[in-house]
Amino acid sequence: KQWYQRRVAITAGGKTGGKYDRRMSFDDVKDERMLVMVDKLCVWMGTILGEKLNRENLISQIRNGAFMCRLAEEIQEAVDSYKNTADEPGSLPRKAPQGYKLDVSGRSMEARENVMKFLNWARELRVPESSIFSPDDLLKLKGKMNVVNTLLAVARRAKDCGMAADIDAPPKIANAFQGLEEKRKKYRLRLCVDTTA
Repeated sequence: KQWYQRRVAITAGGKTGGKYDRRMSFDDVKDERMLVMVDKLCVWMGTILGEKLNRENLISQIRNGAFMCRLAEEIQEAVDSYKNTADEPGSLPRKAPQGYKLDVSGRSMEARENVMKFLNWARELRVPESSIFSPDDLLKLKGKMNVVNTLLAVARRAKDCGMAADIDAPPKIANAFQGLEEKRKKYRLRLCVDTTA
């Protein structure tokens, strides 16, 4: 079994220091409905960017943040078109993330800057703060489902701005992601309390 996991990791980009890094795959996600949402997200992002994405390579592809900034550039075109045609579009980003670095390591400061640029853009897109992942969720692989939740929220906002997106979650999955968001809020609140004490 270990041989198979290493082989899958090497072919899927889940290789870290020559070893299989389970944190980059979705092997530990047991809820099949959530995996369906990950698959839908991969298809949506891959179609927009002309890349082949799947469960095995999603995290490794987006880890340095550049891929997400490219996605933001594509969505920004739909946002700009929406702002020009909508009666009251509200506050939306004026431009996609600028000056991001393409070929950087997933654990570098440049990667952190890329991720922060994307997250700031997502906030301007009016993705709820409760849906925004922490940079360490991606950079240190602490919460890949939080990352997926953010990208799904971005996709929903892109859909609101007229971009095609087949990412609607069935109610049970939406509730599961909402539960995930509530856990994150409690954790962040606990961190704030611990640091002030």
